Order: sequence, then structure tokens, then C-alpha cells
Amino acid sequence: MDTIIQQFGEKIKDNSEEFLKNILLSDKEDISDFINTLRKDFDELGKELCKYIIEVIDEVIKESPERKKNWKIVRKKKRKLITEFGEVEFERRYYKSKFNKEYEHLADKKLGIDKYQRIDTGLEAKIVDLSIDKSYAKVGEEVVNNLTITGQTVMNKIRKLGKIENDKLSNPKAKRKIDYLYIEADEDHVSLQNGKNAVPRLVYVHEGIIKENGRNKLKNSYSFSGMYNKSEDLWLEIMDYIEDNYDFDSIKQIYIAGDGALWIKEGLKWLPKSKQILDRYHLNKYVLRATGHAQKLRFDLWQGINNLDKVQIKEIFSELISQAEKESKKKAIRQSRSYIYNNWAGIVNYYKDENAIGCSAEGHVSHILSDRLSSRPMGWSEVGVDQMARLRSFKFNGGTEYELKEIILEKARKEQKEEKIVKIESKVVKNNLKKKFAEPSNNIPSINKGVRTGLFKAVKSLL
Repeated sequence: MDTIIQQFGEKIKDNSEEFLKNILLSDKEDISDFINTLRKDFDELGKELCKYIIEVIDEVIKESPERKKNWKIVRKKKRKLITEFGEVEFERRYYKSKFNKEYEHLADKKLGIDKYQRIDTGLEAKIVDLSIDKSYAKVGEEVVNNLTITGQTVMNKIRKLGKIENDKLSNPKAKRKIDYLYIEADEDHVSLQNGKNAVPRLVYVHEGIIKENGRNKLKNSYSFSGMYNKSEDLWLEIMDYIEDNYDFDSIKQIYIAGDGALWIKEGLKWLPKSKQILDRYHLNKYVLRATGHAQKLRFDLWQGINNLDKVQIKEIFSELISQAEKESKKKAIRQSRSYIYNNWAGIVNYYKDENAIGCSAEGHVSHILSDRLSSRPMGWSEVGVDQMARLRSFKFNGGTEYELKEIILEKARKEQKEEKIVKIESKVVKNNLKKKFAEPSNNIPSINKGVRTGLFKAVKSLL
């Protein structure tokens, strides 16, 4: 190692002197050129040190008394591993157990390098983290200097990660006591590769609005997102989160705000002490749709809504329909009227309950989901939409590259454990079959027959 570091130091010294000479004698270079050169040198050092560490560990294992007792050397094998420094190529030994048919690269196992792993776990986490904000292709080009990882490989790492549960970062230490809890909900519409649309949902729970550096901020906000075939699955997750994080008895009221969609209203059935609040953004959209041809009546319609005067609202809608010339416009007015009537409770609650607040779901959907999923022309799969929606919420909830690495390692450990269990079960079954057919062959009818049937061969192979 001393030699590697000494050589690196000499190289840095030479490069620095060369840069100083060039910068003083000409205007062809600037500090950015030096930083790029330095970064390349550090990447080369990183690759050399990784190779050195792996091969030293392999030598230590080779000389270990424990290894000599249990494993014999088969041969040396080369392997490549992509890291943040670049591609590292190294050699390590392949061993066979002295007690069974097990083969193992002991250095790989010691260092946590899986059998078919091509990319370092830390780099995998970085790839996933960058993919939350950037396209797979762009991440593949940027994640490692002077090395391009294909967009397909990046996508495969996301798929390998699987579905991140929305409660992954929920780690309550003590239940909080609050009077009012707020839930806001909306959805995005994402184009799929098959020409259809996927509709990922977003719900976030918070404790109200606070001021921070002169700006409004949601207090203790936590989001849930993904593709849900059943709305109840989403609301059950939210209910579990509330029960885990809050003293439910202390809550006086839960407000569920949104555009009035049926899946949002379903939350009222699942959460006690809850009431609907209609999102002003969508209410305004339907008012504009109804009054596009008669803007003078728009003020009167808002006046009726603000005063909660159903009689005035009914009269204004009748007047709007009478002034509409096209049947399509009349249909749009009737739809707006039905929307307001169907969500009347949500309108009344907003005006009459002094603790009700406005809904910012539209902005959150844009920031959390649309920025990555639907604002640019992309073709997604349903699995991809679900994974990315969950990853976006994960990051919104404070998830970092470190937590992603822990999730990847946890998944790998679980898969290794399951693989080991399968192997053990397979051995148990095989041993039981051997015992079952271990009686003398002259007592087994199939073997005593003159004709060697398929059953004969199957039984004989177990003896």
C-alpha cells in the first residue's frame, strides 16, 4: 500500500507542477482543468486501493488456519466490479469445502460481494438515488467518470430493489398529542408504453402550516404514494401510520382535503373523526368551466358559494344553461353543477370550520410525482410508475442514499437466507427419499422386473 500511495503522491506532485507551469506561461488552462485531472488521479488511486485491499484479504484468508482446516484451494479467478472510481479488476481464490460439495469465493463473501454482482452496493444506492430525479439514461452517463452504464442496467437496479413500502421511514419514538390532523390527497396521470394511462396516488399527512424563513411549510409532513388497485389498501396504510405516530384519543378532528374523488372520500369511512374539505383549486376549475361563456355571472356564482347560498347557486346555474348555445357547453355546466352539489359538505366544512385550511395537493403532486413521471414525454410500465412514485415519496420523507444502501443490503441478506433455506430443505427432501428407498433392492418390485422402466431409473438414482 505504501508503494501505491507513494506513486500517487509523486504523480500528483508532477501534475501540479505541470499545471503551475502551464497556467503561468499561457492562458490555455484554468483551475477546472486541474480539478478534472486531479479527480481522474484520485479515481485511479481508488481503483488501485480497492484491488489491493481485496487481494490482501484473499491472501490473509489463504493463510488462515481456519481456512486450511475447512477449505481447499481450487484455483485463482479474475473478477470485475464497477465502483464509483470506475471498473476494478482483481484476482481472488476459489475454494471447495472439505466436508461437502460447497464452493465459495471466501474473499468475496467476507467483503459482501454477491455471486453475480457487477456493481458495488454503494454505487447501486447512488444509481437509485440519482434515478429518483433523472432519467435512467442520464444517470448511466453521469454516475461514474469515464464509464457509461446503460439505461437498461440502471432500470434493472430499480427493479431489483423492488417495492419500497411507504412506512419505511416511519420510526415513531413516542406518540405525538395534537388537536388537529390534516390529510391532503390527489393523483397524477402518467403515459404508459402500451398507450394507456397509469394513475399513481399521493396522500400526505401533516399537522398544519408553520412559517419558516418567511415561507409557509407543512409541519411534520409524511407522504404515501404508489399504484393502488384498492383504495382501502392505501387508507389502511395511512390509518396504521396515524395510530403508530399519534395519540388518537387526543385528536379532535381529522381533515381530508382533495378534489372530491371517490377514492379520497373513502378515507372518511376508514378514519374516525374525519371530515371532507374540498380543494379550492378544483372548485375554481369547475367554476371557470361553467362560466367561460358568461363571465359576468362568475362573480355571482362565487358569491353564492362564499355565502353557502344554494338557492342563489341554483339560479345562477339555470341562467348559465339558458345563455349557453351549444349542447356541449350545457353539458359542461351541468357537470360543474353536479360537482359542486356532490361536494357540498366539503365546501361547507371549509367555510364553517375555523380550523380548516387550504389544500396544496396540486402543487405537491407536481413536485413529488409529475416532475419525474409525467412532465416529460416518457413511456413507463405500471411497475415502473409504482416504484418511482414510492421512491419519490421516500425522498420527500427524508430518505437518503444511505437508507437506500441499507435497504439494498437488507434485501440481499434476506435473499441469501431464503436461498440457504431452500438448499437445506432440498437436502432434507433428498435424504428422506433416500431413506424411503434404502431397503434391499430385491424388495422393490420395479427393480425386480426384467424391463427397465422410467420408474426403475428414478428409484435406482436415489439408492
